[in-house]
Amino acid sequence: MSRGQKADAPFGSDYLHELNTNELLKGMYISDIDCAWSKTPFDMDGFHIRSTGDIEILKKYCNFVIIDMNKGVKPRQQRVDNLTILSSARKAVKAPVAIKVDREIYSVTHTIKKQIDKSLLHYEQLIKHLTEFGDQLRGGDVPLLNYLNHYVELMTDNILANPQTLIWLLNTDSSRSGQAVYSVRAAIWAAILGRETGLGKRDIQVLFLGTLLADAGMNFLSERLINMTGPFRKKEFRAYQRHVQLGMDLLNKYPELDGRIASIVRCHHERHDGRGFPRGLKSEQVPLFARYASLAFCFERLLRRQSTAESVSPVKAMAKLYKQRVLKFPEELAVEFIRILGTYPIGALVELSNGEIAIVLEQTEGEKLAPKVALLSNHQKVKLGKPKQINLSSDKSKQEGLFIKSAVTARVAKSVGVDAADYTFAFYGLKVALGPLSLRL
Repeated sequence: MSRGQKADAPFGSDYLHELNTNELLKGMYISDIDCAWSKTPFDMDGFHIRSTGDIEILKKYCNFVIIDMNKGVKPRQQRVDNLTILSSARKAVKAPVAIKVDREIYSVTHTIKKQIDKSLLHYEQLIKHLTEFGDQLRGGDVPLLNYLNHYVELMTDNILANPQTLIWLLNTDSSRSGQAVYSVRAAIWAAILGRETGLGKRDIQVLFLGTLLADAGMNFLSERLINMTGPFRKKEFRAYQRHVQLGMDLLNKYPELDGRIASIVRCHHERHDGRGFPRGLKSEQVPLFARYASLAFCFERLLRRQSTAESVSPVKAMAKLYKQRVLKFPEELAVEFIRILGTYPIGALVELSNGEIAIVLEQTEGEKLAPKVALLSNHQKVKLGKPKQINLSSDKSKQEGLFIKSAVTARVAKSVGVDAADYTFAFYGLKVALGPLSLRL
């Protein structure tokens, strides 16, 4: 950006805001400026305004800046008007026809202990085959879908038997990087939501595969664009949008696929309020399965962002997801998704009222705020040699005044030396191999 040129707020970034330098406040985080960085004494990677002197220097060189509201203080007017703006936006969106929800179709038929090893194997194999699928696309081939279809069927069976198994695995999985991991995780979240709302088994498989292939067009973009971690500029965002059409072009080579898969690929970036792309569809115009996929991708993006920022827990991601209801997807879907995860999902690291750190193991029916947990540290934040399981809904816990105070941030978890990924198998028995078979005792 050259000097004297007005700053362009990057596209697709609700937390970035263009501001006149006369409106700057201490504590704001400057992400970009409308003059050459080399002409200023500031760090070109961005910086916080520490004093009124910083503001005066910025005024000397710039007219406009871009602030990052996730990292610093928000503008005065935005803080005042934020709730009004969100309320107005929600009122402007036509209420959708109620989504049919039937929570009684499926019952839990397997414990986490019984299917955790099988589910993890299927999960890892699906990531492996989707990675190979992408490699073949980039090499100019048209790969077969048989392996993906096979593991989609297996994973669907796992989810129908007990969705909490996959929720536990995803929330204790440390490998949150890579396009294939991202797509597989989003597809699992979408399928879990499909089970919760009562979709048929075949419908869930279609939803799973469609979400899995939604970003297949990304394989035809440049490595620089695929690996970008910051917000897009206008030109970059237009290039990024092309992955939708590239994905549709790819589907034309698989005429045997269910047409609803194409609707997911075409519309998974559409938004409930009409501000999505490529066509700006709104409310009922967005196909049902695309709405499921959109929510799943949104939640996974929030988890990925949280995993590199303050929190390793999905609790804050769920809170942010709820705030985006009606704007990005129907409120009913968000409520159903949060309902099955619970206020404190299994696999989440939490801090108790007495300062102890724990991991959530099991939801308690009728008492969502008081799950079964395993203590990982004492009240002084010293890691325990052996986790201790307690039920927060028990009379003893209630008498002691024990309850979950908050989600644990990455900083606290690191200081204590606890990581959810270290406890994936810690509470489900010892694995014993019997020839080609294995079981947990």
